[in-house]
Amino acid sequence: MTIDRESLLVEANGEATLADVEATLLREGLTLDVDEAARTMTTREWLDRGAPGARDRWLDPADQLLAGLDATLKDGRKLSIRPAPRRAVGPDLVALVVGCGGRFATVTRVWLRVHVRGVARPSAPFDYPRDPPVSDDESSFLDALARALPSPPSPPSPPSPPSPTEPDRP
Repeated sequence: MTIDRESLLVEANGEATLADVEATLLREGLTLDVDEAARTMTTREWLDRGAPGARDRWLDPADQLLAGLDATLKDGRKLSIRPAPRRAVGPDLVALVVGCGGRFATVTRVWLRVHVRGVARPSAPFDYPRDPPVSDDESSFLDALARALPSPPSPPSPPSPPSPTEPDRP
């Protein structure tokens, strides 16, 4: 296990338990800041399950959980994503691993973001649901907006059926 204090990263084997990683970090005044229940898992298992108990990514969208990883794809090829600042472009190969239950790859090594111990975990100033139902006021606003926008053109009417008194035309 290697700690890069300047980058706030720890390099760990995929089979290292989060408890072992956390114990090493605590001696250096650092932490993964992962819920206690997750610490019995290996780093591989934790990532396979979607990193339960990690900091809420929506509280700091610029932060990252995983800076890099090495894995073996199911066909035996090696995948290496070098540790780097959060990526804004290109394919998200990390998505093949985190939360996919080992379906596409088996993690062998990770570079995880660590935090200085004693710094409060960020939190929202209020408790909010992720996908709340639309409120009456929001519904009224959306209805008013729909009325203010031009209506799409009506589709053409289908032709009327021939009158029973008209003869069929060949």
